Amino acid sequence: MADSSDLPQSILSYISHNEYPDTDALSSTSLTSPSTLQILLQSLQSAQKEAQDEIRTLSRSAAPDIDAWIARAKDLQADILRSRETATEIVREADQVRALRDEAEDQGKKFELLEKEVRFNETLTGTLEHVQYANGLLATVQEEAVKGSVEKALAKLEDAEASIAGLDGMRGTRAVEVLRQRGEELRKGLVETTTMQWNALIAIDVDVKSVKVRQKMSGGAAVDGIRLDAVVAAAQGLEIFDSLLQKLARDIDRAVLKPRLHVDEENEAVYTITTSSNAEEASLYCKDVGSASLFQDLHTILTFFSEHLSTTITVPLSHHLFPALTSRLEAQWLDPGIPVSMDDLPDFQSLLTSVSDLAEEIESLGWNGAKALRGWVDNAPRSWLTKRREVVLGDVRELVFRGLRERKVVERVEIRKVHRIEGKAMIGEAGGSGGGEGEDDWDTAWEEESEKPARSEQPLTKEDEDDASAWEFDEEDDDNASSEKKEDASGGDEEDAWGWGDDDTASQKPPSPVANRKQQTQSSSPSKPNGSSQPPIQPQELTLRETITTTAIPDSLLSLLQRTISDAETLSSEPQYASSPIAPAATALYTLPTLALAMYRAAAPTAYAKDQSGLGNLFVYNDASRIAELLRDWQSSQPEGSRLRIDSDVAALETFARRAYSSEMEAQRTILRDLLDGAQGFVNCTVHPYKGECEGAVDATVDRIKHVHALWKGILSEGALQSLGSLVGTVTTKMATEIQDLGDISEADSRQLKALCDRVLALNALFRQGAGEGQDMTFIYSPPWLKFQYLAEIMDSSLADIRWMWKEGELSLEFGKEEVVELVEALFAESELRRQAVREVRWG
Repeated sequence: MADSSDLPQSILSYISHNEYPDTDALSSTSLTSPSTLQILLQSLQSAQKEAQDEIRTLSRSAAPDIDAWIARAKDLQADILRSRETATEIVREADQVRALRDEAEDQGKKFELLEKEVRFNETLTGTLEHVQYANGLLATVQEEAVKGSVEKALAKLEDAEASIAGLDGMRGTRAVEVLRQRGEELRKGLVETTTMQWNALIAIDVDVKSVKVRQKMSGGAAVDGIRLDAVVAAAQGLEIFDSLLQKLARDIDRAVLKPRLHVDEENEAVYTITTSSNAEEASLYCKDVGSASLFQDLHTILTFFSEHLSTTITVPLSHHLFPALTSRLEAQWLDPGIPVSMDDLPDFQSLLTSVSDLAEEIESLGWNGAKALRGWVDNAPRSWLTKRREVVLGDVRELVFRGLRERKVVERVEIRKVHRIEGKAMIGEAGGSGGGEGEDDWDTAWEEESEKPARSEQPLTKEDEDDASAWEFDEEDDDNASSEKKEDASGGDEEDAWGWGDDDTASQKPPSPVANRKQQTQSSSPSKPNGSSQPPIQPQELTLRETITTTAIPDSLLSLLQRTISDAETLSSEPQYASSPIAPAATALYTLPTLALAMYRAAAPTAYAKDQSGLGNLFVYNDASRIAELLRDWQSSQPEGSRLRIDSDVAALETFARRAYSSEMEAQRTILRDLLDGAQGFVNCTVHPYKGECEGAVDATVDRIKHVHALWKGILSEGALQSLGSLVGTVTTKMATEIQDLGDISEADSRQLKALCDRVLALNALFRQGAGEGQDMTFIYSPPWLKFQYLAEIMDSSLADIRWMWKEGELSLEFGKEEVVELVEALFAESELRRQAVREVRWG
C-alpha cells in the first residue's frame, strides 16, 4: 500500500512533466475513494496558487519591456494606415488611366471601320467593273458564235473564263455563279458547233459505207468559208479533239475497214474500195477475195486519208485506227494465210512482202501502227511453226481416234545371230520337225546364251520381267544393235526375242536344268534324263518371221512424221527457200515428231479404252511396238548428218507399251486369282459342297486361260506365248502353294487334287508346236510348269516312287528338301517307311 503523501506528488509530476509513477504501488492506487480525491484536490489547489503567484512575480519584473512593445505596435499601425491611403490613391489614378485608354481604343476601332468601309466600296466598285468586263466578253463570245467564228469565239471565251477565274474573292456569290454558268453554256454551244462543223467536213455514213472529206464549208453566210484546220484548232482548244478522233476511227472502221476485211463466206465475196476527189466508199461485193486486192484497197485507203487530211489529224488518228485494223487483219487474213503445205509457201512469201510494204507506207506517212505489222512479219517463222505444230498435234489426235476402226496384219522379220550345234538342228528346226535327234538338243544353244551375264536393267518384279521379255522389251547392247536386227523394235539375245531367258536372268538363278531333260521334251510327265556331250557351237543367222495385228495408226503416224521431216529437209536444203523468212523454222520442225509422239501417248489411253473388243491394252502394245520399230528403221535409214533424233522417243514408246502390257497382264492375273480363290485353298476338296466349288474354280480358271488365248491368238505374235505362259505360271504357282500349305492330305484328297491338277495340265495343248500333236513347249513358256507336273505326280505316287524321283529322277531340281518332306508327311501316315523316306530326302 502506497503512502498517501506520495500520490499527489506523482500526479503533479505526471501533469507537469508527463512522468509516470516509478512504483507499481503508486500505479495501482485507486483514485475513487473520497479521501484520496480530497487530498488530490487540495494538492492541485495549492499547486495552482503557487503557479499564479509565480506568474504575477514574473509579470511585475517584465512590465517595462511590454510597454516598449506596445509603443512599437502603435507606430506600426499608423504606418499601415498611411500605406492604405497611398494605395487607395494609386488605384484611383489607375482607374482614370484605364478609362482614357478604353476611350482611345474605341476611337481607333471607329477609325478602322471607316477605313474598311472605304476599301470595301473601292473593291466593290472594281469587282462590279470586273463583272461588267467579263459579262461583256461573254456577250462577245455569243456574238462570234452566232457568226460561226468558233475560233474567235473560243479566244474570247478563254479570256472571259480567265476573267471569271480572277473573281476568286466573290466565289459563291450569285453574280459569279451566273457568269460561270453562262460561260459553261457558251462552251457547250461551241463544242456542239465545232462537232457539227467537224461532222460536216468529215462525213461518214456507216449505212452506205462511205467517207467524205471537205476542206471548207459552204452553204450559208454563217458557215461559208470555215476551213477544216480552223475546226481542228477549235476542237483542240475545246479539248474535244481526241474524242472526235476516237469516234472518227470507230466510224471509219465500221464504214470502210470492217466491211473490207470481212469475207462473206456464203457468197465468197468482199466489199471493194472506190474513191473520188473527196470521197471514199466500200462498194458492192467483189469476188476477188485474194490478199493482193486487199492490200491494194488498204493502200487506196491510206492514200485517200493522207491526201485529204492533214498530219495534225492523221498522226493522232493512226493511234486509234491501226490497233483495231492490225488486230482484225491478223485474225481474218494474216494468221489464216499461214500455210501448212510447202506448195503454198510462194503465196505466203507474197503475203509477207505485202505486209512489209504496208508497214513501210505507214512509216513513210509518219503514222503509227507499222510496228505491229513488222512484228508479225518478224514472227512469221514462229507463227508458221506454231501452226504446223497445231496441225500436226490435231492430226495425231484425230488419227488416234479414227485409226482404231481399221485393223491390219503386219509381218515382223528379225535376223538374229544364234549358235548351232554341229550336226544338229537349230531351235527353229527342232520346233517344227516333230521328233528326232534335233528335238533332244533343241535348247542347248539357248542355254549357252543364258550363261552370259545378265544385262543391267531397272529392277522389276518377277512377273514384270516375264511380261517384259514376252513382249521383246529387253534392252540390248548398243554395239550389237545395228548388226543383229533388221526390223525388230526392241532387240536383245535370241532368248529375249521369244521371251525364253527372262525367268533365269530375272531371279539370278543358274541356267535351267531343262537343257538336260532330253526325254521330257517328248512327254508331259517327267522322266529320267539322258546325258550327252555337246559338240562345238558355231554362230548362225536365224530369220524370225511373225505376224501381229495392229490398227492403222502406226503406218499413218509414220507417214505424217515423214511428211513433216521431208518439209524440214526441203526447207533447209532447197535453194529457192534459202532466202525465205521462214527458213529459220526448218530446224524446229525436227522437234515436231517428239511432240506428235507425246500427243499419241497422251491420247492413246482414252482412245484405246473405247475399243469394243476389250483389247485396248494389247492394241496399245502392238501399235506402240510397231511405231517404235518403224521409227527405229526410219532413223537408221537417215543419211549421215541428219538432224532427226528420235531415240528417246522410241524408248518412251517402248516404256509406254510395256506399261500397257503390264496393266493388261496384271488385270488378267487378278481375274485368275479371283477365280482360284473360289476353291478356298482346296480344303475338303472331296467333301460336298466344297468339291463342286473346287472343280468349278479350276474349270473356270482353265476356261479363262483358253478364252484369253483365243482372244490374243489373232492379235499377238506366236513368240508372245510367254505372255500366256506367265498367266499359266500364275495359276500353277497359286495352286501349288495352296496344296503345299495343306497340313494333312488323305488318299481321297490326293486323288482329287491329282484330278484337279490334270485339268490344269491339259493347258499344254495351247503350247504344242510342230507337226501332228507337236512338241510340248509349256515348260519353256511357263517356268513353274515342271514343278507343277511333279506335284501332280506326287499326289498319285507311292513312297517308293517319290524316293526314286528324288534319287534317280529330277524331283530335286524343282523341289527343295523341306518341301518334299512336308509333302511326304502330309500324304502318308506315320510309319517306319515314311521316316526312312524323310531321312533319305534330308540326308541322302
